[in-house]
Amino acid sequence: MAPFTAGPSGPSGAKLTARQAGSDDTDFLLALFAESRPELALLPESARQQLIELQFRAQRSQYKADAPDAVDWVLELDRDGSSRPIGHCYLQQGADQHRLMDLTIATEFRGRGMGGAVMDRLCRAAGAAGVPLRLSVWQDNAGAIRFYRRHGFRTDDESGTDGYLRLRWSAEATR
Repeated sequence: MAPFTAGPSGPSGAKLTARQAGSDDTDFLLALFAESRPELALLPESARQQLIELQFRAQRSQYKADAPDAVDWVLELDRDGSSRPIGHCYLQQGADQHRLMDLTIATEFRGRGMGGAVMDRLCRAAGAAGVPLRLSVWQDNAGAIRFYRRHGFRTDDESGTDGYLRLRWSAEATR
């Protein structure tokens, strides 16, 4: 996936775009990671922040170890020449498959079609490359599973017993 412009248009003709994450995006990515972990809200703030930073670093290290060629894309809402980061997409594009390692949209932008626009773009790119798009999702994350199913994902043959459901999208399966 290269930087892209994709629908939907937001207020005032805003467009969803993507750019490769840089070192200056760490604070945003850490805040986005923390926002997606509401189960940690009951911890004292100092412990919560330490745990979030530890988990964030561990996740990024694991992604780099598992898929060194994957790219972390910052998703931005561009409006009137001004950009605001609203999410990220960690994606590996290989010769035999594309693998979505993480897709997170900031809470205030969920339900506005942003995630769907990104997913449509990822599916089109995988279809054009003639490869499946694969991902793993926590088996108890019913909202995410519904989202992926709406976009044509089906259970993959390689689903395991580690608490994650492996899903696969392919152009052939959606016909």
